[in-house]
Parts: sequence; C-alpha cells; structure tokens
Amino acid sequence: MDPTFRKQVKDALEHLYDTAYLQVHPLLSQITDIIPADQTTRAQKLRGLLKDTIEALRPQQGSPSTSPEWRSYLALRYRYVQGMSMWQIENELGISLRQLQRELHEGLDALSQVLWDMRIGGTPDSTQAQPTPSELQELQNELSQWQLTRKPCAVKALIEDTLWMLKPTLGQATSVQVTLPDDLPPVLVDSTLTCQALLKLTRLLTQQSDSVLITANRRHRHVEIILQGRQSDIQASVLDVQMADLLISQQGGTLAIQELPEGAKQVVLNLPCSAQTRVMVIDDNQAIHRLFERYLATQHYDVIHAYSGQEALQLAAETHPDLITLDVMMPHIDGWQILRDLTQDENTRDIPVVVCSVLREPDLALSLGARAYLKKPVDRLELLATLARVRGSAAPAQATPPPKIEER
Repeated sequence: MDPTFRKQVKDALEHLYDTAYLQVHPLLSQITDIIPADQTTRAQKLRGLLKDTIEALRPQQGSPSTSPEWRSYLALRYRYVQGMSMWQIENELGISLRQLQRELHEGLDALSQVLWDMRIGGTPDSTQAQPTPSELQELQNELSQWQLTRKPCAVKALIEDTLWMLKPTLGQATSVQVTLPDDLPPVLVDSTLTCQALLKLTRLLTQQSDSVLITANRRHRHVEIILQGRQSDIQASVLDVQMADLLISQQGGTLAIQELPEGAKQVVLNLPCSAQTRVMVIDDNQAIHRLFERYLATQHYDVIHAYSGQEALQLAAETHPDLITLDVMMPHIDGWQILRDLTQDENTRDIPVVVCSVLREPDLALSLGARAYLKKPVDRLELLATLARVRGSAAPAQATPPPKIEER
C-alpha cells in the first residue's frame, strides 16, 4: 500500500464532518471507482464510505471485549466518528495514552488496507462491510438531512415515553421493570432520535423475553442506560440494533452489546450528560449549523441556533449563551453590525464572540470586540481549541470605541 494513501485516509478522517474540505479531498481521486463522480454528493459519499469501513472492522459478536481488535475498532470510532478527545478515550477504554496511540495507528493501518484493497479491486476479506440494507441506508439518508435538536432530557421521561409507545403491543405476560437512581442527571440528546432507538431495543427484548429490566447509572460525563432481558439473543435482529446504533451515535452517544451468563446479552447505551456550556451559532447557512452541531455533539456543548441577525440579537438577550460563533456574510444585517450591537448592549457585551468567516479579516474582528477569529472552512479541532481557550480567558476583549463626531 502506498504510504501517501494512508496519510490521505487519516487526513480525511480528521476532517470527517467538514463538507467543504471533503468535497475536494485528494483521497477522492484515489478511489474514483468507489465514490460517484457527482460533485454534489462526493463529500457525503466519502464520509459514508469511511464510516462504513470503520464499522466493517467491528469484531464479530462473541469476541472478547478486551481484545486488541475491539480496542482498535473503538479507538477509531470514538476518535473520528464520535469526535472524542484522546483524554476521553483513555478513560473510556482504560488504557494509557501511549497504548491508545498504538491502537489508533493499528486501526488506521487496517482501515487503509481495506480501502486500498477495494480501490485496486482485490478480493475483500471477512472484515469488509456487507451491503447496507435498504432500511438502514434510508435511515442514513434521513439523518443526513435531520436538523439535530439536542436539549437536556430526563432519562426517566425518555423511558416513560418509550414504554407509552410500546404499551399497545406489549402482551399481558410481559413485564418491564425500570429502576433508576434519584440523582441521575439529565442527558443532552435529541429526544426524538433517542426515543426511537430505545423503542427498537426495548421492543426487541420484549419479543424475546417475558421480563425486561431497564437501569441507569452515571459514568463521569455520561449516563449509562442498561436494557436487559432474560434469555435474549440480540443477534436475532441485527438490523434493529444497527439502526438504534446509528440513531444514538448521531448525537454523540454509543451503543454496545455485552455478554451475560447463560448466553443472554444486554444492551448498554452511553449518552452525554447535559452540557454546562451553551454556544450560539449565528449563520444563515443550515449546513454550517449541522456541521457545528456534529463538531460539538460529543464535547458537552449545548448548541443554540440563530439563522438571522434579528433572531440572533433577540436570542442572545433572552438566553445569554456562554459563547457565540458569528458569520460575517449574513443577509439584511451583516456580522459586523451584529457584533457591534452585541458589544454595545449591556445585556450581551460580556458574551465572548468568535467570528467565523470566509473573509480574511482577523484584525478587524478583534478590533470590533470579537474574542477570536477563525477562517472558513473551520477545522473541528481548531474550533474546539478556540472555544475552550475563549471560554477560559479571564477578561473580555474591549472593542475600539467609535470615533466621536464633533458638532459644528
């Protein structure tokens, strides 16, 4: 395999949710036989191919969860698909940074080799992804257009809504027991997607067992929801599990199937706790809102969306977010006017603003009161680092006061 090919795969993974970057990525020229030439779908197809190939590396059910294959697969998925930091992955997998770097290196080698074999038309090995079922592909297409709305939700309410939807189909002999701790924090999720995932998984367990237990625990910055049925065989409906996994991973969560004594299995969902830091994204481009939501989904940010200047000023005064990202090229009221109004209003002047624009005007942005400037297309890691730095800075930047106009 050409070493340049592996470097291109790694670079594409690091910009997995940057549509503008992927649209012209050099990796596309290497795999033209796999990716359609249609310019409007190239970025989406490349992203889908990389995510599907990572899933193709998932070890078969029954493999020990501590095996190197599982660690490499989870390291790739957590790092690139979920967007987790190295520190978070270390804690999640219980390994050192050095070992994590080794697992990522080996995972990238395996991923690149699968793509290389597909590129040259080689015979796919047993780890290569099988054709995606039409229902799963339809769900993927739907989610690519879905306006993700993550809000703090009580786990108890999510489970109650799920059981209410299931009630008409549950037999009288089926028992669902819910045991939740009183101090369980809310989770930051899209309630529609989460309930649909819980519905599929709970229904699957009730079809296979007359007794289902649902419990939950807090795990650092995540809430762990456990669904367990007696004598249940989750493998009986792989498609339902895959669809639930897709719904959960879309919003920064994870799904795992764990072995139990006597051959039974349980499903474990990890959902992010409700965020403490709220970011308002001001941009008239809906694609940017979806992109930033994905960038921030796993980093415990609560995203507030504003699509116009007037809406942004009103929401900023009402919700007083912790941070604001601001586009300059906006209709009716441009970003410079919005920045001026934000810094001159005593209710919003202390909110740090990060200007994100295709216009290369960092000095102007800072002189008008912005705390930082990012050039579009915005890199995910650069955005996260900038928000963390701006959030942690002590004193707000001072805008240059407007010149005085002397009356004659």
